[in-house]
Amino acid sequence: MIGKIKAFIWGGETRKHLFNTFLVYGFISLSIIVLKILIARLYGQEELGIFTYFFSVVSLVYLFTSFGLPEALTQVIIKNGKKLRSVLKYFTFYTVLSTIVFLYAAYIFLKHPNFDPGLRGFYWAVALSIIAYTLHYLSYSIFRGRKYFVSGSLYSLLNRIFIITFLVLFSYLSLPFVYFLFSMSAALLLATIASLPQLWKISDKEKVFHSSEAFLYLAFSLFLVQVSFYSLRFIDALTIKYLVDFSQLGLYSAYSSITNVIRLLGYVFPMVVIPMAAVSKFKLRESFRRIMYLLVPFVGLVLIGTYFLVPFLYGDQYQATWLPVALVFSSTLLIVYSYFNSIFVGENKFSPFYVKILALDALLSLIVNTILNLWFISLWGIIGAPIGTAVTILIKIVLNLYGIKQLRIKNGKEAI
Repeated sequence: MIGKIKAFIWGGETRKHLFNTFLVYGFISLSIIVLKILIARLYGQEELGIFTYFFSVVSLVYLFTSFGLPEALTQVIIKNGKKLRSVLKYFTFYTVLSTIVFLYAAYIFLKHPNFDPGLRGFYWAVALSIIAYTLHYLSYSIFRGRKYFVSGSLYSLLNRIFIITFLVLFSYLSLPFVYFLFSMSAALLLATIASLPQLWKISDKEKVFHSSEAFLYLAFSLFLVQVSFYSLRFIDALTIKYLVDFSQLGLYSAYSSITNVIRLLGYVFPMVVIPMAAVSKFKLRESFRRIMYLLVPFVGLVLIGTYFLVPFLYGDQYQATWLPVALVFSSTLLIVYSYFNSIFVGENKFSPFYVKILALDALLSLIVNTILNLWFISLWGIIGAPIGTAVTILIKIVLNLYGIKQLRIKNGKEAI
């Protein structure tokens, strides 16, 4: 029996990477829950909302400052690891350029009255976090390219541990909450520095990577993927802040911290499946069926547990009736979407049809999702955010299945 379980989990290279990375991400997810609980207990519900807003702003701005370049770097390395050092010069040049442009755009955005949190130093905390995260994610991209998925995730976990340490220390010293927001940059830098010895060991001498244009094409297509995924994850926090307040965002964040355990696999898929799909072929029906066998009972347990865990961990004032159901449904759909999207992206190369699907997918996340969030939140309050996201994801799943089918037929592969 044990042998059958091991064969099911570690039966293939991709499955092994997924399972091991999922375990580490489990601890990362747990650390995020612990962090949010500590913020709620040590500072308050409004500060929890401010943290959620800060994290969402940083993530969305980084989406544009990075412009898909780290993901392109991973793809280049996994296909030919000896191109690592030479491709870094393209990465550095374009990253510095995009960071300058979009940090200024973020400054303009955060000056708008509806998006300015009224917290002194907030923008500079955002800017420092983006710069620090750029360096941290660069190391993570190299680890992924070398198939050191677990190692890269462990340094991300180390970053979370540093953040929690800073939070407890600053609360003990009774420092303003904005100091904690600044400390997140320090945590990222410390985790990145800790990864340098291992990074140096896996950096080999390279062949020359000549084509800057090819690298940009690859980065742009992967940027569109990131737009789709990041928008689904973080638009809700901005729309809730725009229409409601930080206190309600704190309540939303508390429940999503538990239900987001479901999304964990959705975060792992792009990290593992995209680079693996670039060099292998997935049997779509069979692999998806195996995922659903594990997913369905897991989702049920999370839904039941959410109603008990949130009031117990965060406090009795954190009460909601239908919000957990909507969040669980949305999170489950996100996993399904993430799987199909990761295969679509990993299997295919830059082409007009490929970019058209990715662009449409990105617009659905960025524009349609935002409109639906604003509309449904204005009608039903914070529960409207996951409902709007769920409707968007359903449309995106259909789009990606169509894209996989068409490109596999074109490439002479089995369609499904």
